[in-house]
Amino acid sequence: MRFQALAISLVVSVATACTGAEGSIEDLGGNGNPADPSNPGEDRDAGGVDPGVTPDPTGTGDGGGVTVGKGTPNPFNPKGEGSSGVKLDPEGNIVIDPSGFAGGTSPVIWVANSAEGTVSKIDTRTLKELARYRTGPASPDPSRTTVSLNGDVVVVNRGGASATKIAANPAECTGPGTGTSAGGTDVRAWGDDKCVLWNTKFDSGSLGRAAAFDAEKGLDGELSTSVWVGLWSKSEMVQLDSKTGAIKATVNVAPLKPYGAAIDANHNVWVWGGGVGYINGPTKKFTTIANPPCAYGIAVDPKGRVWTSGSGCVARYDVAAAKWDSVKVDGFNRGLAVDAKGSVWVANTGFGVHQLDTESMAVVKSIPLGSAAKNFVGMAIDFDGMVWSINQGESTAYKIDPKSYAVTTVASGKGPYTYSDMTGFQLRNAADPFGKYLHLFKGCGATARWLKLDYKATTVAGTSITIRARAGATLAAVKAAPWLPVAKVPGDVPPIDIAAKLGDAAKGEYLEVEFRLESITSATTPILSSINVLSTCPPTIN
Repeated sequence: MRFQALAISLVVSVATACTGAEGSIEDLGGNGNPADPSNPGEDRDAGGVDPGVTPDPTGTGDGGGVTVGKGTPNPFNPKGEGSSGVKLDPEGNIVIDPSGFAGGTSPVIWVANSAEGTVSKIDTRTLKELARYRTGPASPDPSRTTVSLNGDVVVVNRGGASATKIAANPAECTGPGTGTSAGGTDVRAWGDDKCVLWNTKFDSGSLGRAAAFDAEKGLDGELSTSVWVGLWSKSEMVQLDSKTGAIKATVNVAPLKPYGAAIDANHNVWVWGGGVGYINGPTKKFTTIANPPCAYGIAVDPKGRVWTSGSGCVARYDVAAAKWDSVKVDGFNRGLAVDAKGSVWVANTGFGVHQLDTESMAVVKSIPLGSAAKNFVGMAIDFDGMVWSINQGESTAYKIDPKSYAVTTVASGKGPYTYSDMTGFQLRNAADPFGKYLHLFKGCGATARWLKLDYKATTVAGTSITIRARAGATLAAVKAAPWLPVAKVPGDVPPIDIAAKLGDAAKGEYLEVEFRLESITSATTPILSSINVLSTCPPTIN
C-alpha cells in the first residue's frame, strides 16, 4: 500500500492576527503591498496564476509531498473558481477581502422582465445575456428579485402569486427539465429548465412583492438558508427554506403591506409598505418604527442604517438614535442601492440616477439617462463596484462607471420592473464580513482514499473559519458532490480525520476543500496560511 503525505508544519493559533498591529483588514492594502502604489492589489495574480482561471488541481505526486499556501511552490489562488471575498495579504496568507466579493467567477445581474414572465441572467462584465428563464406558468408578472450569498436568485411573481428559485452555478442545476437556457433567445417551456430549482405557490391574489435572502449560515455550512417573501394583500412576510422552498414561518406585519425588504447584519428583516418595521430573525417578533419622510425603495448600509427613497427626498434611519434624517431630491425616486465606497445610488423615474454621500447625504452627482421612454425603476451595484439602473420604458439595463460616469447599456427582456437586489451585493455589503477559499487536490488515481486534513490558521476574537470538503472520481463528480462539514477554528484540533468525517465519500481521485472565513467586524480577519492532506492508494485488484 502506497501512502502520500502532503507534509507541512501545523500551527493553529487563537491569538493576535499577523496582519498589522491590530489584525486589521484595511492594513492589508488589497492583494499587494500597501506601500507599493503600482500594485493596487485587486489585479495581482495569485503567485503566477491568472485571476479568474481555475488552475490545475494540486497533485500529491507519486511518492513525494506537496505544501499549499504561504511561502511554498504552490501558492494560494484567491481568484480561483468558487473562491470569493478573500485575497492574499503581503505575506501570501488568505484573509477576508470586504470589497472582493466576486472572486474568479464573472458576476451576474438578474433582471425580472415583468411583461414577458421571464428573468434575464446577464454577465456584468461582458454584457452578454447568459440565459433567460420563465419564472412561472402563464403570465406570472415577476418583479422582485433577491440574490443569495451563493449567487442563486429567487424571483417573486406578483400575478402568479409564487416565488421561484434559479441556480446561478450550472453545476447546481438539478431541477426538473431536459436542459437549460443558453441565452436570451433560448427560453425553455415552464417546467423544462433544470436550473429552475423550485416554485412555491401562495394564496391566489396575495400579490407577492417584497423579497430578501438572509445572511445566515446553516449548521451544514450552507449560505443563505432562508429567503423572505412579502405578501402585500395579506400583510404577511413568509420565510421559505432556500433549499426546498418550503414555508418555515409566517409573520403578520400589519398595518404594513410589504412592498420592499432588506436584511441587516443582525438578521433583522426590514420591511417597507405604508410604513417601516423590522422582523427579528431569530424570534420572528415584528416591530414598527416611525414613518419615514419618504419611501419607495429600501436598503441597508454596512453601518446598519436603513435608507429609503421616494417622492422628493431620500431618507436615512439611524437605528441607535431611532431617528430619521432626509435630504431633498426632486422627482419620483424609486429603487436605491448602497455601494462599498460611501455612496448611495437612487433611481429617479423620469431623469436617471442620483449619487449621494452616505455620511453627509449631499447629492454628489446627478446623471441623466435614457431617451424619451424614461421609466427608471431599480438600482444595483455589481461585484466590480459598477452601478446599474433598470429602465422599464426602454427594456434596457444601464451600467455606470462610478469613477468616470461612463455609461454602457444592455437589452433585457420586455418591461423589466426589477427594483430590489439584483446582484446579491446589497446582502453581502450589509452582512458581517466573510469570504471563502476553495482548493482542489488530485490524488494518485481512481483508488485514492483521503485520510487526513491539516491546516495552519490563525483567529482572533470575533473571527472563525469553517471547513468543508467533498471528493469524487472525476472533476464533474466532485463538483456535483454535496459539501460535508469537517472542522471549525477555533474548536477542532487538527489533523482532522477526514476519512471519518466523509465516510464512504472519502474516496476518488479528487478532493476539494472549502475554508470559510468569518468576522463580526471589518477591522479584523482570520488568517489561513497553509493546507495539507494525506491520502492513500490501495492497489487495484484484477
